[in-house]
Amino acid sequence: MRHRPLPAAPLRQCCLALLGVAALVAWVPPASAQAVTCHLAYAGASRSFTIAPAAHGEPPAPQIEGASFAFEVVNRLPPEPGAGVEINTYGVFAGTPFLLHQARYAVPGGHTGPHGFTGLQVVREPVRLNELAYWCERAGR
Repeated sequence: MRHRPLPAAPLRQCCLALLGVAALVAWVPPASAQAVTCHLAYAGASRSFTIAPAAHGEPPAPQIEGASFAFEVVNRLPPEPGAGVEINTYGVFAGTPFLLHQARYAVPGGHTGPHGFTGLQVVREPVRLNELAYWCERAGR
């Protein structure tokens, strides 16, 4: 049985429709590119921060700055360099921050435990022995 070639117009319309669907799929951000919520306990108070995804090159702003600690979370979108979540905790002495704790997590996804994808983390400032505890999860969980 011999097949007849499709007329050019329907073939062109089909290809354009497929390209449109492909462009829409490429535009939709991946499920992993979502906000992250971090829960922080410091100086007798508990706070929660939601950190939206950011492109590479956007400078992070500290979520909290205290007399002893500064806490910073960077949520990078894939496929950017450094994609995932980076958490930095700084000790502050005489107004100068120094890195106490740094953690990097792959783009969070799937099942996580009761303390999110980071687990419960406790950072102790070495001179004054103040403690900061945190855990982070995907927003909306």
